[in-house]
Amino acid sequence: MAMVAASQAGLIPDFSRNWTNLRVTWSPVPENPFGPGFDALPRRLSDNKDWELRDDLCATSGVKLLGQRYWYKKDPTLNLLYDKNGFIAGIQNSVEKSKFQASASNKNFVDDGDYWTMTAYFIDPSLICGTGRTEEEFKKTGTGSGLWIQTGPNPLTDVFHAPEKEDEIKKTKWGSGKCFWTMGQHYWYNITKDMDCDADLVPNCILYNGGKLTSFCFAINGYFDSKRYDWPHPKKDVIKKFMNPVPDCFANNPAYSVQSTIHVYFVDAPQATSWC
Repeated sequence: MAMVAASQAGLIPDFSRNWTNLRVTWSPVPENPFGPGFDALPRRLSDNKDWELRDDLCATSGVKLLGQRYWYKKDPTLNLLYDKNGFIAGIQNSVEKSKFQASASNKNFVDDGDYWTMTAYFIDPSLICGTGRTEEEFKKTGTGSGLWIQTGPNPLTDVFHAPEKEDEIKKTKWGSGKCFWTMGQHYWYNITKDMDCDADLVPNCILYNGGKLTSFCFAINGYFDSKRYDWPHPKKDVIKKFMNPVPDCFANNPAYSVQSTIHVYFVDAPQATSWC
């Protein structure tokens, strides 16, 4: 499941200046009675009043993940990562091993003690526990300077740096899915109808609006009851609204009867501006 190597480190593309927020969880309505739809998350550690420190990965040598890690009411579904200076640096989705078994070949799931963890960074990973960002840099770049998806146990080398422009991702193995209003134009990695989903289905999507990167998602097989998720049901044809083609495993493998996904947005009002 090889993926494109990380792009040049440290570059700050102009599009990042439009990353003025950090919101999670798609919802069919702005005020979702079933959970915190389009919930805005704290991008400064100083604004983080309700989240608790899970651990400081910058204080430990030889770690597989980076950042000061915080969670809300000890829910591992969503972890916020801050750099050494307390500015947002990434986000994670952790799932208890007792509830989910990751395929040995799917390296996006990193062994994290009692959890399997997927991670996305919003700044060059080498900066997170190094220099971090200054207040001036945070004001300039907003939520981040790019999207780095971790694809293995080494957070400095095992990363995919997502292209900032939609035209650029079309040149990679990330194939165009479908556009869904309030989400964006989906791209999935090397999707084919006859793929081995257990081994090769990359548990992320990347989304573009107006030709620019504005969002991405974590996508994990199975039903998990955290309100941070939304749950597209393949057998109800919902998955056809996001993937093209839809792998046969969604119809033929009972284990793929439902997906749990978390959409992560970098813009202020995705429900109003994500029109593809």
